[in-house]
Amino acid sequence: MEKKFSKTSHSRSKPVERQGFSSTERAEYEAYCPHFPSCVGCPFIKVPYPEQLLKKRAIVGRALAEYSSLAGAAVSPVVPSPQRLGYRARVKLVVRKNRDQVAMGLYVPQTHRVIDISSCPVHPRQVNQVVFYLKKKVLELGIAPYDERDDSGDLRYVDFRFSVARHELSLTLVTRHASFPQGAPLAKALQQRFPFITGVIQNVNENRGNVIWGNSFRTLGGRDTIMERVGDLKLVFPAGVFSQANPFTARKLYDRVYELAALKGGETVLDLYCGVGPISLYLAVAARQVWAVDDSELSISTAKQNARRNGRGNCRFIAGDVATTLTQLTKDLPRIDLMVLNPPRKGIKAAALEAVLAAGAPRIIYVSCEPRSLARDLDRLVAANYRVEQVQPFDMFPQTEEVETLVLLRKNDATANQSSHGYEDAASESKSR
Repeated sequence: MEKKFSKTSHSRSKPVERQGFSSTERAEYEAYCPHFPSCVGCPFIKVPYPEQLLKKRAIVGRALAEYSSLAGAAVSPVVPSPQRLGYRARVKLVVRKNRDQVAMGLYVPQTHRVIDISSCPVHPRQVNQVVFYLKKKVLELGIAPYDERDDSGDLRYVDFRFSVARHELSLTLVTRHASFPQGAPLAKALQQRFPFITGVIQNVNENRGNVIWGNSFRTLGGRDTIMERVGDLKLVFPAGVFSQANPFTARKLYDRVYELAALKGGETVLDLYCGVGPISLYLAVAARQVWAVDDSELSISTAKQNARRNGRGNCRFIAGDVATTLTQLTKDLPRIDLMVLNPPRKGIKAAALEAVLAAGAPRIIYVSCEPRSLARDLDRLVAANYRVEQVQPFDMFPQTEEVETLVLLRKNDATANQSSHGYEDAASESKSR
């Protein structure tokens, strides 16, 4: 969806230098897209990549500058994505009937209209190949695309998960009804046509409206998981769980989390909103113990499998409400040395943030995909005697306005002050990079 960011005249964040690009330089950096400008998924597709990074840095700076407590925070240059096209290993497409054709793409903002993006340049080539075939097969098998306006039809969404490491693809078909007689023949046809498809899954969402996921999954063909390698980790992802869309940038992000954690081997770490456990497993090699929490039982059961698969025996994964579970862990654990927060786009709920503050971890690493909710939560943490030491954006979604941001915070107490150089030194070091 297209996002709008307000400009503030009082921004005191480090200014971002703007630079011009010649027509030759623009031609070098511009990415061809047959769907632009009808599709709004990649508003930066015609912006030279260095300029995209400047814009994203400015987006983070403007979000922080909305709060006086954060106005002095230095925003580091955005870490670029190693791959700018074909990077999107997680793709969710709306299915809709357009006259006598099937469209698979994105909603036009504020409408029920769907723009077909069958040749999207940020999707892996294998995804686009399957989309072309799938649209024809849906018509051939008489599968009716869903229309939320009158609650008609059946096939609502298609979710693709691509393994960069294995060049394998898993796809989930989200249907309005549990009965899906064309599902098995469709799965068979897909796997016969594309040997790299390892699994076809059905998700049933019987609710009206445009919410994507229902609670029921069943495998139509192949297996219901896909494996990806991130660093030295082998991670399995079943249908329905969260995964970073850009595994190339994700590795850079996790490497930086590990670096900033600076663990010595005796620390107790809490990883909140842990998903299937990538950050927990990254940190486990250098921590004494990692406790990880997520409200998704499927994510937690998968995280436990990933821990066993990667030989990380010092991780404990707990399914439950973050606020309630963190409150109990704060009582049970003798100390918490580091807390990692990686919440959804809306940020940390009030009760969970109260529990974070009550836990009083001397250091916090906050990973966010939404600068405005990040800034809101950072303002509350700073008010509770934390200081921002580093703000490092990452380009998880080239060609878009989206930006991932990692923030290191340290608590202003005697112990923390003895073991750190202070906010000003950290900011100066950040500026010198």
